[in-house]
Amino acid sequence: MKNPISTYIQNWQVNPVVSLLSGPAFLLAFFFASCEEPIEVEGDLVPGGNNTEIRFVEIPLDLNHAAFDSLIISTNGVTGSRGQIFVGHQSSPEIGDFTAEAYFGALLDNDFIRDSLPANATAVETRLKLGFNYFYGDEFNQAQNFIVSQLRDTLIVSGELYSIYDEISIENKVSLDQEIIVNPIDTIPDYVQLSNTLGNDILNRVRDEDLNSVGIYNALRGFKIEVEGGVNNLQAISLASGESFIEVIYSAPSLDTLKSVKFDISGSSFTHVDFDPGSLIPSTYSGNKSFDLLDPSKAYFNNLMGISPRVKLNGYLNFIDTVEFLQINKAELVINSNDFSTADDESSQIRPAGNIIPYILDRDGNIVKKGEDFWALQSNFTTNGAPADPNQASSPVVLTYDDNKKEIKADLSFFLQEIYNNPDLWNEEYDFLFTGQFIRRNQTPFNEVPKINLGNFDNFLVDKENIKLKIYYTTFK
Repeated sequence: MKNPISTYIQNWQVNPVVSLLSGPAFLLAFFFASCEEPIEVEGDLVPGGNNTEIRFVEIPLDLNHAAFDSLIISTNGVTGSRGQIFVGHQSSPEIGDFTAEAYFGALLDNDFIRDSLPANATAVETRLKLGFNYFYGDEFNQAQNFIVSQLRDTLIVSGELYSIYDEISIENKVSLDQEIIVNPIDTIPDYVQLSNTLGNDILNRVRDEDLNSVGIYNALRGFKIEVEGGVNNLQAISLASGESFIEVIYSAPSLDTLKSVKFDISGSSFTHVDFDPGSLIPSTYSGNKSFDLLDPSKAYFNNLMGISPRVKLNGYLNFIDTVEFLQINKAELVINSNDFSTADDESSQIRPAGNIIPYILDRDGNIVKKGEDFWALQSNFTTNGAPADPNQASSPVVLTYDDNKKEIKADLSFFLQEIYNNPDLWNEEYDFLFTGQFIRRNQTPFNEVPKINLGNFDNFLVDKENIKLKIYYTTFK
């Protein structure tokens, strides 16, 4: 038997006084005085409800951190991407200063009839519609100045996988100075005014019969959006068709009314990230290395920055060495904090991470295909407990946020039961890695250099002791 686990285990059908005077419970009741109260179990937890002997164990998890930032692919033309580009700032004394800049190409709307554009048409107004679909921050009632610049080099239409650290030189500014107050709960569109010099150049490209749609795209090269510093918020621009676009409104002597031509934001759009670590993040955090925060009692997650907890399962392995004939009724991986909160109003948009996917790493930091198979097994059971098709499943378990309980949690019951039934399924050198996105599948699903799609900025900073396994189980003798 390995070292006794640091927790309190209570058998409902044993007198609490006897429990407290024997075994590891006596050593640890000091830490769990509230456990003297009966444990309330939901009726659907196990067949038979309270008539079944159930025990409960809460297992703290050991962890450090991993920065898989160099593996994050921000190009939005790849399978599984969020279809958004980020722009803005976040600043925290503990985490650091974060800036996102958005890059995109402009592709002529397929429905536009090029022959309908008069030869003498001129731009009346040129503007960029920002179709925001994500917000994070607490200063959205403050004015922001969105700066749009034309690039020096052409963004490749497809095939290029840009990372969050790629950057392309700009040629010249094409936006007009205008401050915008972004209101996350308003339906009024947000526009950045662009110069009509750019608008007339766009019209000339459309009239050029030697250019097809890709030729026009390449001639315009692409654009960069950034926000002047000082406002502590971040927003994402949707790349869905019709959500965000460049529009040139034009007139001509032969036209009775103003007309317009639109260019969808598309191509190899991507997000560039600058990050200056704060008081908790060591300067050497980057490059897929394991590290501790400078306060080792803390744990941090943010998939847009590529910083993830790397969680060890040794506590569970030690626990199952002490139990015979284990049947898990319910097991949850839980991250809780009284500081978790949400805000959804015109000035603030704050939320903990609400979509976290655990993958499995080996000692060298490689993502193990076996791990994904078992997460898929966990999530691919039917409602009556029968496996749907575990060999074909491809959707790992997801940790989600419960605002009522201030918890981020996932059900691991089947997964942990499989490890108990067949210990060879788990290697003690394995760790969990938290990501905010499914990891891209290649011909070889996971190799030594995986690619992870960019996630949201939704994040959490908690005490390590608040990351635990909670297990309700039954033993048979």
